[in-house]
Amino acid sequence: MTTRRDVLRYGGIALGATALSGAAHPVLGASPNARFSLDFGDAADVADNTPTSAGWVLDRYNPSHPSGYPPVSFARAMFDGDYRLCIDISETGPTSGFYAYQGKKYQDADGSYWNSETGSRFSYRFYIDPSWEGDGVEQQTGLWPVLGNANGNISAYPILEYQDSDANDDGEAGFRTFVYISDEDGNFVEAKWVYLGLPKKLKIDPEEGGWVDVEAQLHKTSTGAALKWRVNDKLVVDERGYNAFSPSTQFLEFIFNSANFGTDQTYYYDDVVLTEPGAARNR
Repeated sequence: MTTRRDVLRYGGIALGATALSGAAHPVLGASPNARFSLDFGDAADVADNTPTSAGWVLDRYNPSHPSGYPPVSFARAMFDGDYRLCIDISETGPTSGFYAYQGKKYQDADGSYWNSETGSRFSYRFYIDPSWEGDGVEQQTGLWPVLGNANGNISAYPILEYQDSDANDDGEAGFRTFVYISDEDGNFVEAKWVYLGLPKKLKIDPEEGGWVDVEAQLHKTSTGAALKWRVNDKLVVDERGYNAFSPSTQFLEFIFNSANFGTDQTYYYDDVVLTEPGAARNR
């Protein structure tokens, strides 16, 4: 079984490894095949997980630090004309390594996994603040889907993150994704970051900012499953093209993680939806 620490160690995940108009899009109605659909119009959409209801759980906890290193706030707030998920990252805590990320994950009742199989789609929206460019401060936020194998054990973390120009080592704002590489026999070789930048087809100008739509769809492969990532309905990564090492068969949970660079930050997300096969359909 591959543990979280194994996955992070293999890939060397560490802090600093290193648009659209501002108008909000209309909220789409939830698919009948949606396992959950959070538009943050209801306070329950940001509630903690309980034995009887789905909800949010702190992603990582440091036993040597009694309060851990959670986001200072993970709540709904009125922004850009509607209620959104508002994540406030505290400057307190580590600014490198495993605990530099502050986030929460969405789990089913009693902290159980979603066990959503291949063909499922997970989608969300996040806001690029135009003030990030030129402020001289790093901003980095994104989604860490957790994939599982047929036995329900964690098998991969195929991450997609957005970095402003200060956070990205090349000085340009853009996306990066974390992929797993195998050899011709399907054996693990490495896990690494692939920098995507901002392809013109996305029509994202970081200096103008605005809402960005992201979708991760889990596709079956000969050895398991791998993700297709879409941004603004445009394919940006097909992980099958990296000969992905991943005996994955299902989504387990979804983590919204943001890096602490030593400065308080605020990130906005909305329309978080998990849709299962049937309505999902491969594309």
